Amino acid sequence: MRATFYLIIATIFLGLNFHLAKIILKEVNFIEAGFWRFLFGVVTLIVLGAKRLPTFKIIRKNLKGISLTGFVGLFGFNIFFFLGLLNTSAVNAALIVSLNPSLTMIFSHKILKTPINKIQIIGIIIAFFGVSYLILKGNLTNLGNIEFNYGDILILIANIFFALHHVWVKKYATTISSLNFTLLTSFCCLVGFLILLPISGMETITTHTSNFWVAVFGIGCLGTSLAYFLWQKGVQVTGADKAGIYMNVVPLSAALFAILFKEYLHNYHLVGGLCIVAGLFISKINPSKSSKALS
Repeated sequence: MRATFYLIIATIFLGLNFHLAKIILKEVNFIEAGFWRFLFGVVTLIVLGAKRLPTFKIIRKNLKGISLTGFVGLFGFNIFFFLGLLNTSAVNAALIVSLNPSLTMIFSHKILKTPINKIQIIGIIIAFFGVSYLILKGNLTNLGNIEFNYGDILILIANIFFALHHVWVKKYATTISSLNFTLLTSFCCLVGFLILLPISGMETITTHTSNFWVAVFGIGCLGTSLAYFLWQKGVQVTGADKAGIYMNVVPLSAALFAILFKEYLHNYHLVGGLCIVAGLFISKINPSKSSKALS
């Protein structure tokens, strides 16, 4: 039950990131946006874990897992996430993000050899329907009006990296605390953006508005340090395949936070949200002994 709480809180903050990223990208390019996000995130994690910072021995022992999860999974996701948001709508991006549970299940099956049971598939289908209904605003005929472009492809690539991130957390974060693993993988991401920063044409920070800094604080402290920390704790307990279904909460969270950004909610938000919640609960049902996992 505690892992469920961790995963839901994490995905709520990840949903908020869509709105905060849009605010940040109005004033800076995607490289600087990533730099500020992880600078605030890493500093927050250092403050939270000041008394339990990782030793060089722990880092050396877990270097492979930290590097894969941080430089490939996390950094790769953020590069294509920010680039994608510059080139596509939030509607298309949210639809593609809703595919994450399926991608995570596939990678978990291939890399971790976790079985896929029929209950999980049913739960994912119901949750995906809820996400689709939400994004299509309750009108299924809108499906034919969605046009996938360059930005959509970038979000899809980001989604693949994030699914790998989930699997690697489960595989490698076994001999290190969740807080330290989150700190070190986030630091890898910060280093990645630091390497790219000289080519970004970064301007003086005094030109940024107060809205920019509020958004940076939110996406760094809440949407990065706290969200990734809680997510990794949840993945460690439940496994990447089961945790992946919670990514369907992200579009719902983004819709609810829309109220704060002067947008309206409609009946299709309620229907879609109920389907997402139902899918989450169904996917957590233990299959009967007679139920056979798919190999």
